[in-house]
Amino acid sequence: MEERPPRSAAELRRWVRARSPQPFDDAAVVPRASDTDWVYGPDQYPLALLARLVDDGFAANRHVHYPRNHGRVANRVDFRAVATAAGTVRVRVAGRADAAGDAIAVRPVVGGLDLVLPGPGAALELTVTGEHGAAPAIGVPSGALLSEWTGSADGGPWLPVRPRPGGERPPHLDPPGTVDVVARPGPDGVLDLGAPVLGHPLLPPGPRPVVMSGESVAEALAAEAQLETRHEVVPVAGGGWTTRHPLGFRYLRVVLDAAPDPVPVRAEVAPATRPGAFACSDERLTRIWATAQYTLRSCDQGLMIDGIKRDRMPWAGDQALSTLANAFALGDAQVVADGLVALGRPRHGYVNGIADYSLWWVVNADLYVRYFGDTAFAQHEAEQVDAFVADLARHADDAGVFRPAAQRGGFVDSGPGSVFLDWGLALEGGRDPVALQMLWCWALRSAARLLDRAGHPGAERWARLADVLESTLRAHGWVAEAGRWVDYLDAGAAASPAPYANFLAVLAGLHPDGVPAGVATAIRGGTAGTPFMTAFRLRALLAAGEHDAVLDEVRRSWGAMLDAGPGTFWEEGAAGGDDLAMYGRPFGRSRCHAWSAGPAAILPEAVLGVRPLADGWARFAVEPRLGDLDWAAVVIPTQVGDLIVRADAERVSVRIPAGAALVRGDRVEPGPALVEWSTQDAPGSVGEPAVATGRAVARGGGGAIGTP
Repeated sequence: MEERPPRSAAELRRWVRARSPQPFDDAAVVPRASDTDWVYGPDQYPLALLARLVDDGFAANRHVHYPRNHGRVANRVDFRAVATAAGTVRVRVAGRADAAGDAIAVRPVVGGLDLVLPGPGAALELTVTGEHGAAPAIGVPSGALLSEWTGSADGGPWLPVRPRPGGERPPHLDPPGTVDVVARPGPDGVLDLGAPVLGHPLLPPGPRPVVMSGESVAEALAAEAQLETRHEVVPVAGGGWTTRHPLGFRYLRVVLDAAPDPVPVRAEVAPATRPGAFACSDERLTRIWATAQYTLRSCDQGLMIDGIKRDRMPWAGDQALSTLANAFALGDAQVVADGLVALGRPRHGYVNGIADYSLWWVVNADLYVRYFGDTAFAQHEAEQVDAFVADLARHADDAGVFRPAAQRGGFVDSGPGSVFLDWGLALEGGRDPVALQMLWCWALRSAARLLDRAGHPGAERWARLADVLESTLRAHGWVAEAGRWVDYLDAGAAASPAPYANFLAVLAGLHPDGVPAGVATAIRGGTAGTPFMTAFRLRALLAAGEHDAVLDEVRRSWGAMLDAGPGTFWEEGAAGGDDLAMYGRPFGRSRCHAWSAGPAAILPEAVLGVRPLADGWARFAVEPRLGDLDWAAVVIPTQVGDLIVRADAERVSVRIPAGAALVRGDRVEPGPALVEWSTQDAPGSVGEPAVATGRAVARGGGGAIGTP
């Protein structure tokens, strides 16, 4: 008997889980310890986590290109807190602690301090100095008698700080969670986990083994010198062996007289208490969505890293795409906020050493607030965003054109002016790429929106500069007779269609009243070099109403990676050539890469037309276009609860969480409620309530997917 399509959120999650490559049960994931509240200085936790990931990445991998201009942790943090009651609290200290004042007695003990609190309202003042470059922090037992923590990093302003849960040591040193999986005998004498993970193999006592790993069988069988990752084997306390660094792999080869069979692996993975889910009558699309979700989750390591094999570090362009995927697949707001803070404080130069990645950072900040509703983040980051954009605007002329300067120590593979844009996209020196200007315009509009939320005066300044730039682009980058954009300013009508310039123009908001036919043709007829930019290109095609073309390309491009394995999506697609090689190295290609998770957002938008109209899904639209599908359903894990949409050939149903509202034409349906309408009803018509409360029938249809 044919399986009944899922209807509830629980059924839909089970349906997706059954089609996911994920090699473990969520119930088995052990979250990071949480018996201690670790207090860091303002913005210091994300910076400490970034520093640890960068150091680990360089230590674990042979070929790492990551600019070291990222922000560093403070050397000294001053802390203040207020006692809530009398008592003695033993705290851990990461660094050297010095007490100020005499309201609270401070007694040194091994590994920390005893704080003797005389009563409520007593003020604690401590200075913690980092040692050997470590982040200063204080570990307080959860529920201890201290509150109202504030901090000042290296003499900076005093700001409220929120403790981070952890265990015996500061939590930035530990993965967000772990789960035990098993590598079993597979082809050619290698062990197979079933899908890639980032983790440590756990090998039994005895002679020291030799270990090799890879995202393919060929990689696991290759010589050590050819591999991306180092495989230093070290003893485990209590007996046995493991690798010094976690490995990003699916396949494992253990060289030993009596090789163990099977091999347990402790994988590092973030818990997912309320993940999203998307499924439809096309099993291939459902499997693509589930694979995108697992790919993204594998890269959620406290910050969203680019890939689990190489480099294991966060890149701002990747994060702009993964934020969209995250909103539908994981609902993990904290990893986005921490990533923005960590990357948004470079000591000098551009984010990641790439001019356009600084632009992506601004775009991502706006996307984060729109999809996750964190308006407090907009307030917190307003001054930082304004100063950040002001620094970028130094490279813009009176016409608004952005001409970044090349910077020493930047990304080694970037082109003129430290501009990258995408793999395989060669830029001509001495000319102004329209695609870069579109991204600059998008960043300016993003900054204006974010600052407007915070009531910051910089909003008007960046909106005006965006207007100036848009006028310049229309005068020097638009070919009126062809109805499309060109590759370079003043390129002329004979210039060939420019897919990047055209799809970034749509996403930047230059076509709010509909995508012109010439622009749609340029986007449809072009390609992008990576799954990262392909996902943005497809989002622009959705705005042009090209839903069937989008689904066809998802089936083709991501389906090829799905068919080839290893169970996750890749840094670069599977079209021709050696699918394992990249960067001139035989196994240089990352095959579990966060920027390839675009279908997690694209499929719900393309099929069900679900998108936020206000921050945090406070208002949202649903406009299904099933095409050749019999049914489709999605659970979106918004910050106010699960938003559930289901559509088939006859009806559409939307379960609205409290704090959100469905907008259909001139009608607004607030949650909590279940709203249904017939797919055959005329746009704008409204039916009678299906039950007395909480359920209404709202009829209507139509409208193209909008831009972010």
